Amino acid sequence: MQAKQAGVRDHVPFLCPAGHRLEPGRVIVGWSPCICPPCDARGRGLRGHRTFLCLDCKDEHVTTKCYLPHHVPAENSTYRWP
Repeated sequence: MQAKQAGVRDHVPFLCPAGHRLEPGRVIVGWSPCICPPCDARGRGLRGHRTFLCLDCKDEHVTTKCYLPHHVPAENSTYRWP
């Protein structure tokens, strides 16, 4: 499945890192602004990560989020996560 936004395509994950299916009603899709190198390369208005919060993990009292594009801290950065 592909999501299209302003000419940019993101891979939409089907599974969370714990192996749960990310399907309607079991995932919260959001946005997290970020200026890490992969996001900075995307240009103005797209600097950030699409986030996918697995509700099955949340039900198990675990927070599992997927970030797209993957978060890569800038070299010598003191700030690690968006």
